[in-house]
Amino acid sequence: MPSFSGAVILPELHKTLLFKNRDLVAEAHSDLIFYDVDCFGIRGIDAVTEEIVGLAIGVNRYGLVAANTHVRNTIDPSYHILTEQVLMFAKDAEDALSMIIDQLKKGRTYQWGNLILADHDSMLVIELEGSEHSIEWSERKVLRTSHHILLDTEDTVRADIETGTMFETSVERVERGYDLLKQVKSVSDVFSLLKDHGDSENQASLCRHPNSTGELSTAMSYVVEIDHATETTRPKIVFHVAQGNPCTSEYRAIPLVFPADAEIVKRATAIYFK
Repeated sequence: MPSFSGAVILPELHKTLLFKNRDLVAEAHSDLIFYDVDCFGIRGIDAVTEEIVGLAIGVNRYGLVAANTHVRNTIDPSYHILTEQVLMFAKDAEDALSMIIDQLKKGRTYQWGNLILADHDSMLVIELEGSEHSIEWSERKVLRTSHHILLDTEDTVRADIETGTMFETSVERVERGYDLLKQVKSVSDVFSLLKDHGDSENQASLCRHPNSTGELSTAMSYVVEIDHATETTRPKIVFHVAQGNPCTSEYRAIPLVFPADAEIVKRATAIYFK
């Protein structure tokens, strides 16, 4: 299930923004949300088993945000599990990285994918290839689609019957995404990026559109907005979500409060599925 995801830090605004366009073949999709005392996220779907597992994107009480993108199917557990674990137990990007490396050193293997992590002053991408990994650190911006940039996996991904046909469009999307990400100076610029079509609405546009039956379309679009202008230990968090192509859908803004009680969860859920 290819997706387009990244993060940017706007130091002048004291903000970190994590974003994701979730691309699916299904015409109708309804998210499952996870909201407990210290963490909020959207449930992931295992690309192989199609089971609901882990988190596809989320944020915790410390302002650590995480999202992932799919690269290649394997029989290993989904990277969604790692995304949930770091949001449940890590306090910042460095802490999350240590947790993941510890899991890999223990011999754990995962489906091929990319994990994007960000906090108030740094961000990184962990590229996963089974038990192998590579890390990109950045102070301002990171971006991934449905291929690896650092790991030497291009030949394998191109040769795969399920992913090979999508490699070129993935490269086009990440190149277009980075061109736009360099110009991001405000929160509204991030939303504009997610709505972008480039030259036309197609499989290579950031807001993905199908040209024929069975092709992928952006089913959900998310922006997690973290405001660190107050205490870094208790940032202001807003989760924005749009159903369907973001170019024609409105984003709903959901203020997240931690620690969350039953009433807070109920109110957020009502806004999410309004």
